[in-house]
Amino acid sequence: MSNEASFFTDRYPELGKGPVSLAPYISPEYYEREKAEIFKKTWLHVGRVEEIPNAGDYFVKELAVCDTEIIVVRTKSGEIRAMHNVCAHRMNQLVYEKCGNTRKFFCKFHGWAYDLEGRLTGVPDEECFFDLKREDYGLTQVACSVWQGFIFVNMQSEPAQSLEEFMKPVFGDIEGYPFEKLTCAFQWSSVVNCNWKLGLDAFQEAYHVAYVHGNSIADAIDKSNGGMRPLDVICGDVHRRLSLAGNQKSVYGNPKAVTSGGAAAAEALAESGGSRPIAAAALRSAIGSAKHDFPMDALPSGVNWTKSKNWLFDINVIFPDFYVSLRPNYYQAYTFRPVAHNKMLFEARVYYPEMTTAGGRFFLEYMKVALRDVLLEDMSTLERTQAAAETGAKSHMILQDSEILVRHQAHVVDRLVSVGSN
Repeated sequence: MSNEASFFTDRYPELGKGPVSLAPYISPEYYEREKAEIFKKTWLHVGRVEEIPNAGDYFVKELAVCDTEIIVVRTKSGEIRAMHNVCAHRMNQLVYEKCGNTRKFFCKFHGWAYDLEGRLTGVPDEECFFDLKREDYGLTQVACSVWQGFIFVNMQSEPAQSLEEFMKPVFGDIEGYPFEKLTCAFQWSSVVNCNWKLGLDAFQEAYHVAYVHGNSIADAIDKSNGGMRPLDVICGDVHRRLSLAGNQKSVYGNPKAVTSGGAAAAEALAESGGSRPIAAAALRSAIGSAKHDFPMDALPSGVNWTKSKNWLFDINVIFPDFYVSLRPNYYQAYTFRPVAHNKMLFEARVYYPEMTTAGGRFFLEYMKVALRDVLLEDMSTLERTQAAAETGAKSHMILQDSEILVRHQAHVVDRLVSVGSN
């Protein structure tokens, strides 16, 4: 970084520049405070509206960090609701299947029935109960709301903020991104033996990219400014954003080549033809296959907000554990949901425009394998880092300016956890 350049961290003096404690990454007691003060009080992403398009469609989501499991369902009126998966009679889990479609929910223990709104509608041998009032024994509701097609829940019956109030300050200017024109092309889930913050840390900085991903996506890396330094960063009250540049002539770094064709495709094919022939073949077969086009000037102002010609993607971290990487015509949605102080459930979904030809589907398979390798490289460090942190050999980590999102996360989490302990 030149002497004329300023540090991103200088914009946020409240974050400091000193070492960051490792205790929150290895302490069971700290994790219990995170559960109480963050996860049970914050909006949490649980899915997308396309998963339950019709009345009666539902899915069940286990939220170990909130000590519960919820049913998310679309009602007859089209509303999306969320309820604890607990029968009001003898506490049996009401729904066993992970997803499906139903007119009503029936408990498999004693046959109590509930409608899609969670109201108690049927009780076998009801006359044998003592002054039973059905309206008092519906399913326990969970606050549920939708932002840009993403479904969020909040364990508080009356959240301190609406979902819109929660999202708008940092992400209002990405509203209008064509999420609804993209479909889930592939997905993975895995339990990883590391703290949830440590997992998310590895995805909210690019300082590691040239080293960890030096072979898998080396041709997409922007080497003009050292260790892939951010174009810009935004740190809000709890959310954070980072924008990155890349090599627009690579297949991985120029996703517009598929939908736009023309010069974008020609550049990527010329760049990759010799060094990455399979990537070039995948791109060549897919040109013109995407169902939708995505002109850059139609994207919201908050996407590539620096208007860089070499823009690769934007990292958007929706507090506490949801990561959305926005690109010109596809996006990645990852959740780093804790299940213990040193264990997380990593869920990854990648959304592309629907492909109308076999060549387009071949391209998606290539991108699936390419991203799989990148994710495996990331995951290869996480369990080792957790094990190293738990040795106690070091008590703090040191961060450079490009790792500001890591610093911001540590600051926000500690601030909220400390409020609850005072």
